[in-house]
Amino acid sequence: MLRNHRDNVGADASDRDDVTLWDLADPDEAVKAALEVYGPSAASAAADCALTAHFDGRDRDYRFWSAVFSKLNDGKSPGTQLAS
Repeated sequence: MLRNHRDNVGADASDRDDVTLWDLADPDEAVKAALEVYGPSAASAAADCALTAHFDGRDRDYRFWSAVFSKLNDGKSPGTQLAS
């Protein structure tokens, strides 16, 4: 399996200055897209993405998807609550 070695926590200083997709991605837009694609399962899909990124060692990816999950699971937006 391919890994993104530039996204690890212990990346070299030269890698930290590079702009990546996760620097430009907007969690609010990802929330909207996840709701359109996954409907009531959007929070579960975001959690799956976050966990996959975490176990692959992709820290920036993990932080992005964790933010998306948090927004989906905030309980304030219609259709974003996890089933109880």
